[in-house]
Formats: sequence, C-alpha cells, structure tokens
Amino acid sequence: MPETAAAAAPVPTVPVQGAVAPLDAVTFRWTAPPGASAFDLRIAAADAPDSVLAELCALPTTEATLADVLPPGDTLWWVRQTGGAWSPPARFRAGTPADVEAAAREAAAAREAERAASRVARRPGVSDPGMPPPDPEWPYVEGEALPGSPSAGWSGVPGFGVPEHRTTPSAEAEAPRPLGPLGGAVVDAAAVSLRWTAVPGATGYDVELSPHATFDREVLALDVGNATEVALSGLVPPTGWKLLWRVRARLDAAATAWSRYGRFYPAGLGAVDRFRAEMDAALVAQRRQIDYARRLREHEADLTPLHDHEDAVTSDATVAAVVGMAMAGVVLGVISLVAAFVVP
Repeated sequence: MPETAAAAAPVPTVPVQGAVAPLDAVTFRWTAPPGASAFDLRIAAADAPDSVLAELCALPTTEATLADVLPPGDTLWWVRQTGGAWSPPARFRAGTPADVEAAAREAAAAREAERAASRVARRPGVSDPGMPPPDPEWPYVEGEALPGSPSAGWSGVPGFGVPEHRTTPSAEAEAPRPLGPLGGAVVDAAAVSLRWTAVPGATGYDVELSPHATFDREVLALDVGNATEVALSGLVPPTGWKLLWRVRARLDAAATAWSRYGRFYPAGLGAVDRFRAEMDAALVAQRRQIDYARRLREHEADLTPLHDHEDAVTSDATVAAVVGMAMAGVVLGVISLVAAFVVP
C-alpha cells in the first residue's frame, strides 16, 4: 500500500469524495506542488488497496484518463511526484452510464434542496424547517483487528494452512459476486454465513478464507458443492481479527477466476451487539435525512404559488380545454339536428 503522504505530495482533485466516474473513461486530475514536473498515478479497489489495478509512471501533466481499465465498484487512487511521497488516498466509485446519471440526479436534487433552504431562509415570516440532521456514522471496521483483540494465530486454527492451488483450466463465465459479509462488518463467529451469487451451469463452488489478501498461507479451503451459501459453524474462532474470503465456480473440469474478496471480523456477542446497535443508529440517522429532505420539498412547495407548481394547469391548457368542450357541444348539436330531420 502507498506510503504515508508527505507535505509536498500532489493533491487529488477529481474524482474525490465518493464521486461516480464512468467506467469507459475515468479522468484523474490533481494539483502539483511547486517544482514538480513528473507524476506517478496508482489505482486500487477500495476493498483490496494492496492489489494495484493500474499504475502510470512519469506522467508529464496533472491529468490522466484511463479507458476501459477499471472494474465497477469503490476505488482508491493516489498520486505522487515521481520519486516522492504518495498523496492520501482519494475515493470514488467506477460505475456504468446509468450509475453516473443516477449520481448526477442525486447531486442535482441535493443542490436544489440547498437552494430551496436558502430561499426559505430569506423569506420573511416563513418558519424554518430546522437544521438538517447529522450524517450517519457507519460502524464498519478498518484495520487488522477490533480494539482490544488478543493476538491472532490463524496457522494454529484447525483447517487453516497452506492451500493447494492446482492449475485448473479457465472457464469463460464470470466469477461469483460475494454478497456478505462485506466491507468490514462485525459478525458473530458462531454463526458466520457466507453468501454469493450463482453462476449458470456451475457444478460446484470453492471458498477460501484467509487473513492475507494473497491467499497463499493460513487459508481455510472449502468445497461447498452447489450451494451459494455456507455456514461456518465452529470453523472460525471469535478472535476479532480481520478475515478475508473469496469464492469461485467450477464448471466441470474448468473454473472461473476467484471473486474479489469480502472482509469481515469474526467476534464474540459483545462486539457483535455493539456493531448492530451502531448500525441501527446509522440507519435511523439515514432515515432522518430522507425525512428531512421530504419535509423540505413539501415546505418549499407550500411557498410556491399554485400556478407555478409542476402539476398546475397552464392558461394555454385551460383555453384549449374550454375550446375543446365548446367544439364538442357544437358537434353534438349538429348530430341531434340531423337526427331530428332524418328519423320520421
């Protein structure tokens, strides 16, 4: 993983703060310290920062574009003056065009909410809906272990050892996608359950767990048959230390690539209960933000004149409706008159 950034490191500017960038062409920009003339760029998946996805060296500008290189998902990137210290990591999400459009709509809605709040604040005699609630504080864990965890020795746990990675023909199918646990969740060690997506035509699945992203030592290897979920009852001790897991599908004699790994912390009930309580609090905070945004929209709508509402009937539409009704009356009158002369 890149070293700690020094004061003279370049500063990432785009994409940052969880922005969504298009998969087909991600453009990176940064500011340069005085005297810098060449730069190195490094990109890695957020859930595997030690596995480099792409690295460009000796770039002569403060901008670079990568086309059709990155996989979808949360991504980290660093930049440095060639030979210098890496910047702090910047985070973004590589997404499809639909993801980019959805993010743009959300950003536009957020800007409109801010403008609405500003207009409300300037209107005399109008009550303020109040300050927005704080952001959720998600309890997902980073680092090697939970605070206060004892020393971990996975090599001494039954089943963990050096894996037998035999050469297997590659299948053309995509690898399974891990569903959970992911992202640093704290999980009850006595009830760990791994879940992943099914691969059409799979004849079985291999699962590996290890504290190492290389999966070359202290590995628990499992053949789970055709199941897409496996319970690890009694196989993982409640150490509180990081554990990674990945899965691949077997299609007869071939196998898919290994999936990207998930990360979780097997722990005892005390740590699990704290994690669940903090997760519940974060979900409540998120619902409060959603409710505040709704109330703000309703409040702004109450301040908007009725003829300016999106669902209001315009004057042109009103005239057209009246003219249409009048013409319909004339036609009905003519039909009635003709019927009176034709029918004996």
